Amino acid sequence: MKCDSMICSAENGRGTASFLRIVLFSRQLGDLFRAAAGDDDTSAAAVFGMLAAAAGMMLRPEEKNEPFGPMLVLPDGRRSPAPSDFRGQPEEVLATAAQAAKHPALKARLADLCWVLDRKKGKLGSAAVAAYTDVVRRVDDGSLIFPFDEGRGALKHDARDLLRRALHVSRAVGWDKTEAVAAREMVAHLRARSIQESLALPAFWFSELDLDFRISDPAAIGTDVETIISGLPPDADGHHIVDLWRLAVRTYHLAKRDDDKHRAQSAAAEQFVLMAERQPMAMIASSLLSDAIAELHGVPGKKDRRRELRHRLIDVQAGIAEEMSPFSHPLDIEGIAKDVERAMVRPTLRDKLFVFAALDQSPDPAQLAASASQSIREHPLSSLFGASHHDREGKVVHRTEGAGFGDADEAAIQDHITRDESFRRQVTVSGQIEVARQSIAREHFLSDDIFAELLVHTPFVPNELVRTFSRGFLRFFQGDFVSSLYVLTPLVESSLRHLLKADGHDVTIFDDATQTQQDRTISSLFEQMRSELDAILGPAITTDIESVFLKRPGPHIRHALAHGLLHDGDPYGPDAIYACWLVFRLCLIPLFPYRDQLRLPFDEPVPTLSA
Repeated sequence: MKCDSMICSAENGRGTASFLRIVLFSRQLGDLFRAAAGDDDTSAAAVFGMLAAAAGMMLRPEEKNEPFGPMLVLPDGRRSPAPSDFRGQPEEVLATAAQAAKHPALKARLADLCWVLDRKKGKLGSAAVAAYTDVVRRVDDGSLIFPFDEGRGALKHDARDLLRRALHVSRAVGWDKTEAVAAREMVAHLRARSIQESLALPAFWFSELDLDFRISDPAAIGTDVETIISGLPPDADGHHIVDLWRLAVRTYHLAKRDDDKHRAQSAAAEQFVLMAERQPMAMIASSLLSDAIAELHGVPGKKDRRRELRHRLIDVQAGIAEEMSPFSHPLDIEGIAKDVERAMVRPTLRDKLFVFAALDQSPDPAQLAASASQSIREHPLSSLFGASHHDREGKVVHRTEGAGFGDADEAAIQDHITRDESFRRQVTVSGQIEVARQSIAREHFLSDDIFAELLVHTPFVPNELVRTFSRGFLRFFQGDFVSSLYVLTPLVESSLRHLLKADGHDVTIFDDATQTQQDRTISSLFEQMRSELDAILGPAITTDIESVFLKRPGPHIRHALAHGLLHDGDPYGPDAIYACWLVFRLCLIPLFPYRDQLRLPFDEPVPTLSA
């Protein structure tokens, strides 16, 4: 098989001269080789198909070690070609193809792919660097063009991405080699040209690239960046200006010019303030002011300015509530409620309390994460962007990152789980917990003694707190959710310490300096003794406790209660009611195997009314 002749024929045949003038691996070159392969079942067609697959992979220039990835990944696991598909004999065919390729874009792709698969192929790595640089050079002189060309030649992000990849490879195969030097010179040339032509966005791209690989003097880059900023029109995009000032901050930091660094930080902050003043929406304006305050962090002499901006931020946040209109989606839970009513038809209060404790189960955290990941893959737009979580006063109390277009990270998955769990708790409370609680309160006399008779047997409740737990549950079943929430929430911490101590664990912290011991707080227990809690309660229950009482984003009930952040209506919300029910469930779980042996005071079968 004459691989080099086949490649040449594919590159030059079928009227592709103008076609090959456009540089885009994933489309033009792939289409060209697929057309060359046709429907033939021949060796040549197989080679062309393999070249189409190699050319069609996505380039991720920011990924130093895994620069190529599949263009498409389906929810069922199927995907388009990836580098691992070419290991073995296909890799050797691609190496031969890389040496024979005439088009620099094809040579760069094949040589780089072979070098990624086998780092011993240093010559191919150098060839890839040279080919990437050659593509950018040809675009700059007009013999090649990028797709959607705007007449700027190589002053586009495509060139930046190719040169970034070339420099990553250069670092590995030889920074002082001729190919690496040529790539660095091209970066410096394009940076200088973008500055000369006063093009803000290209100037940012190539200045950042220059700085990332320490090609030019950082101080000189900072000066050039300020030159670009000073020449921008009044209506220039504010975010571009901020990006340029932040780049200047970075350059002056590397150049050890602290005064200029702080000046650039202040300029970036004031740009945020200017954008906030022009912004009619309170939510966006408050976000911009928050960015301005953060930008001034560590800048000497700006304490008064930060205080002034914080006061302005509070004033602006007051208008957020007016912009946030509530919305609802009706949900029919009548069927769920009827099932609960039937389940509550039990002869004794004891039986009903155990049914009440078993209304729902804490979900498996692994299944929650898997479900969230699948949902993000199937509906990427729902988690594409990050989110800010505001309290009633408009303050941002938590931020989550977006999932982007790649695999969702832990923060995006957790944010999705939080939303799913909030919905689950709401349905559980409305359709199950409240239906069952009202049934019990309506049909039975309840007292502290009744609950104490149960709780005295459970290992979840310390003996010295049986009466306090009993009072909390009595108030809960009576519908006094304010009292029940404020009584039961702090008791969760004492019960977890009680369980750990009973299992032989030390739940104190010893202070060497003062030689004193302090009991661990619930936050410390989850941070330092999570595996021990999982072993006692199981990961599902510990995760449920954490999600309801401790974690952001989420109800964060313990923090809100302890610091007086709950409002009058909060204890009557689904999260608070679920929290009280969860504590009751934790108390009764150990008693399920012995429920037939338990007797409650005044517990007589409920008479059935005859027709």
